[in-house]
Amino acid sequence: MRIIKGQIMKTKFILSTVVASLLLGSSALLAGTYQNSVTSKKANSQKAYLAKVNRGDFKKEVNQEETHRLRKIITQAVQTHKHSLQKAPKEFMNGLNETINAIQALRLDKTKDAQKALSGATKQFDTALKANPKLDLIPVADKIEVASFNGDAKLIKHIKDSAVKLLKDNDTQTAIDMLIPLQDEVVMRTQLVPAYLYPKATKEAAKDLKAGKKADAFKVLMTALSATQVDTIIIPIPLITAQDMVLEASKVEKSHKKEALKLLTNAQNELQKAVLLGYAHEYSKSYKEISNKIEALKKEIQGKNVVVKMYDDLLKSFKDLAHKHQKNKI
Repeated sequence: MRIIKGQIMKTKFILSTVVASLLLGSSALLAGTYQNSVTSKKANSQKAYLAKVNRGDFKKEVNQEETHRLRKIITQAVQTHKHSLQKAPKEFMNGLNETINAIQALRLDKTKDAQKALSGATKQFDTALKANPKLDLIPVADKIEVASFNGDAKLIKHIKDSAVKLLKDNDTQTAIDMLIPLQDEVVMRTQLVPAYLYPKATKEAAKDLKAGKKADAFKVLMTALSATQVDTIIIPIPLITAQDMVLEASKVEKSHKKEALKLLTNAQNELQKAVLLGYAHEYSKSYKEISNKIEALKKEIQGKNVVVKMYDDLLKSFKDLAHKHQKNKI
């Protein structure tokens, strides 16, 4: 998993997203929502690919088992992300709602209503920070996108090699379109707001209102609401698919050795997909070590079959690698 940590931004777009999420009462993360991230440009890339390269031998249909596994691992990844987020205190969210009420009152030139809302907001914020003085960035909205690539490592290599040929022929645009679909990931973007900023803003706005400076009060509140940080977590689907396959193999290995071996081989293929798609670039050594451990496990299954500890060690390696991805902040 790769985390891209965004800077504090002050844009109307981010502000409108946060305000909308608060007004609609949306919670963070809708685990049951799967978005098809294939854009019209990606559709065009498929046409361009078919026109330029014969890939008849590389066609692959998605079966029911693969669809079920994809939904399962994505749901698990989303739930894990959800549980990792710091839950926003009820008082803090109440304070945000009161802050929005104050802004709406100022727009309608209802000064007394704005003062009342600001007073309530300040009390809520102070209560939240008193209960937890270390309260920092609070998640207020999440967006989840899934880009699933239907193909194996062989197809990925074929597409990349074909793109190189097109680049040599100066058919750059077609090459770009061909490469765009090479994404197999879950992208989770979380919008966070700095808790310490809001009580300062509501108190300052209240002083401005008392002094008759309505425009200044409005500006202070809008500036506070627009101070948003966006963190993006990118989870490679091949990595968590391989992990799931290894876990499944550990459960069926005793009674169905052939099935376990097939699952382990498929797990290796998934790791190779991650490498070819560029997700393993910074951790190529770890990916190779895991693949080697899977190969050793396959040999052991066909031999003495003392594999319990090997599965445990392998699954721990997956966990460690995922942790490395998660700590990679840009």
